[in-house]
Amino acid sequence: MLGLGNSTTNMYFFPSSSVAPSDISGLDVWFRVNTGIVSQTGETSDAGNMIDGTAINSWADQSGNNRHASQNTASRKPFWETDAADFGGVRWPDRTGDHHLNLATNVGGNTDNIEANEDFTIMIRVKLTDFGSALALIGSSSTDVIKWNSNKRVTVLIGGSGASHFEESSDALATDTYYIHTLTRSNGSTGNLTYHVHGGTYSDKSWDSAESHTDADTFTLNNIGSAADLALTPEGVFKDVLVWKGTALTSDQRASMYSYILGQDY
Repeated sequence: MLGLGNSTTNMYFFPSSSVAPSDISGLDVWFRVNTGIVSQTGETSDAGNMIDGTAINSWADQSGNNRHASQNTASRKPFWETDAADFGGVRWPDRTGDHHLNLATNVGGNTDNIEANEDFTIMIRVKLTDFGSALALIGSSSTDVIKWNSNKRVTVLIGGSGASHFEESSDALATDTYYIHTLTRSNGSTGNLTYHVHGGTYSDKSWDSAESHTDADTFTLNNIGSAADLALTPEGVFKDVLVWKGTALTSDQRASMYSYILGQDY
């Protein structure tokens, strides 16, 4: 297997799973590795004729909700990568070029979003290669975003009501490793937030588990790889992006999704 590797290689002993993301209630967005990706010159990941370094026009949502991601501005398009470890993913080449993808409709729909007091789960497999400044995984503005401030600290802002900081004193993300990031909100109006990291030396690690964070506000999300135009662009490669609306994944469901994601060919 390319990329992060399988569970045996990394000494993670999650059970094999036949559970797909769509088998879990509430799947609202699913951008899948090496699937539904179209270059600006018409090659597609499905046809297997993508060219190394070509700019990406769009990435098709596999959830059935047609929240396809795209970029129309040439200078903002991310790129296709054929390097073995990164094959099948979409590369953000630097932190200064405003590369990102716009969703056709917000997570949850333009008149819906992730509602206040609503459970959700966001799961993203990504390799971040430069932590020189703050960088966004997904968002819609500087106050609706998941952003890494350093390789030890991730900040979640929901609805502009205040920041939740998850920071480890000794643990840190590596710049050569794919991790599966999972932000979960549970318990309705309480809005309990947890952040798990899986990959490298971390097996479903609850990041900064000593802290308790809550935020029950409305969460608006419509950009992959930025908070908004010209805001917090990362450097790295995205392989899978999934959002469940109304569902806080359990630990067993997270394990099933790790098995599914890492059981893909890329």
